[in-house]
Amino acid sequence: TKAWKQMSSRVAKHHVATKDQYHIPHDVPKGHLVVYVGKEEESYKRFVIKITLLHDPIFRALLDQSKDEAYDDFTSGDSKLCIPCDESLFLEVIRCASPRYS
Repeated sequence: TKAWKQMSSRVAKHHVATKDQYHIPHDVPKGHLVVYVGKEEESYKRFVIKITLLHDPIFRALLDQSKDEAYDDFTSGDSKLCIPCDESLFLEVIRCASPRYS
């Protein structure tokens, strides 16, 4: 969708702007990404998930809902993927995600 393309464009521009500073955290294995989950920025909890979860319909629905509810919080200024929802909901979505994606 258009919003996803805009978001990926923002992330790509940020990556180019900070190319010398860019690094992957040591605790993030290949094929995984970091997401931050929580209702308030101060209470975000960090999760490392498999990239393949991005293809799961349930997880995509959560991302779409998060994007619609709080687009400004969805990607913070430093390109972190932030999902403004309850941690329990996020964990339930991960648990229900199709086994082929998790």
